[in-house]
Amino acid sequence: MRFFSLVLSFLLVPFSVSSEEIDVVVGWNKPPYVISQENSGFEVDVARAILADMGHDLSPIYVPFGRTARLLEDNLIDLGLTQNSAHVLDPAILSDPYVVYQNVAVTRAESKFEINSIEDLRGKSIIAFQTADVVLGEAFRQIVADQATYMEMARQDRQVDMLMLGHVDVVILDRNIFNYFKSNNTAYSGDEIVFHELFPISPYSAAIPDPELRVTFNNKLRTFIENGRYQQLLDKYKLESLLHLLPHATTP
Repeated sequence: MRFFSLVLSFLLVPFSVSSEEIDVVVGWNKPPYVISQENSGFEVDVARAILADMGHDLSPIYVPFGRTARLLEDNLIDLGLTQNSAHVLDPAILSDPYVVYQNVAVTRAESKFEINSIEDLRGKSIIAFQTADVVLGEAFRQIVADQATYMEMARQDRQVDMLMLGHVDVVILDRNIFNYFKSNNTAYSGDEIVFHELFPISPYSAAIPDPELRVTFNNKLRTFIENGRYQQLLDKYKLESLLHLLPHATTP
């Protein structure tokens, strides 16, 4: 469903959880989690499988990562992926976590930067993913707030390029996303990099305003993890799950 017809449908027809098609807003391309040109990726495949178990089809709508919360606030979508309590939305609408990211600061080994704390980022040119200044905590926000050399970018492949070509000192993004883009560019195969683990893990949920849909999604997610299908998708995309690090989590 195209976006403008989506808006019109919400103006004319009230949402019902019995509908077969669920409009799911997904952040723009961030392999291996989202591969928009193929309507796939780990997160998309998890959501598709769970919705299928609920009797629904997933209809993806790709938008810049920072726009999802606004669409939810305006009641224009059924479900938004990759959300957590750090975003500007009601935490009550969040599902149980279905994926955990590990954001890291990445530098080129030849730079020989000593970065052991967030404070060590001060004065360096940094490019980060969209909303990083929100989700990475107050200490990080204070460091980058007054730095003219800090920017955020939707396209994370460009982040990797800018680091590897020496245009910035540091990139901040998920470890698996960085590895995906670096490994798929043979020009960078011989370049060594350093991961600086400055940030805690980041669990993400689906934002689902409808309470009945949300409860059913959580139940199906739990079963999906317990029966081994979640692990199969992890293996497909060569990811290591961090869900087991969450309190009261079911280990895949």
